[in-house]
Amino acid sequence: MSSAPLSSAPTASSATTSTAAAGHGVIDDALARDYPQVAQLPKDELQRLLEDDAYFDAYFNTSPQALAYHDAVQRKMQQNIHLARESEALKPQLDALRQDTARCFHDATDLKQQWALLEQAQQDAYRRFSQPAQLARYRAATTTQEHLSDALVDAFLNGDGDDESFVKQYREIRKVFHKREIGLQKWDEGKVVWM
Repeated sequence: MSSAPLSSAPTASSATTSTAAAGHGVIDDALARDYPQVAQLPKDELQRLLEDDAYFDAYFNTSPQALAYHDAVQRKMQQNIHLARESEALKPQLDALRQDTARCFHDATDLKQQWALLEQAQQDAYRRFSQPAQLARYRAATTTQEHLSDALVDAFLNGDGDDESFVKQYREIRKVFHKREIGLQKWDEGKVVWM
């Protein structure tokens, strides 16, 4: 490998002058468009670029495109370092938010379980006021009223009480019984509106 010192890339005007002086025409290809300073190098410089890897690396790493690329990479790295530091500074707040979120989640879970228990207790408490429960109680009360009137008749037939008190009591008991019977009949017909 050659250890000749690096020559700076010729300027466009000097390259054009040297190319024109050498009698070469301008070639319009990808190399000439992307790296015009390379396309205008003399043949011995191009030969050296092809044969000497260190010279090739040094030449292209000092080209304007490479320098601009390295500058852009350095800027991006600095921006990434800055963002990383900002992110690291936010870590305590993030950890605190995570702990608060976990606590709120556990609180919500506990409240959800408590709600389920309270809802079940409420349903149990209101069950006796539901339509089926009230209908069952109404039927039982009607049956009890009928048994009460039958017991009163049996007692009267066995000699307990006088005619006047028996008639008065029996009439009141049967009146309640018949009202309940009518109520049950309406309930069975769907005429009772349950609120």
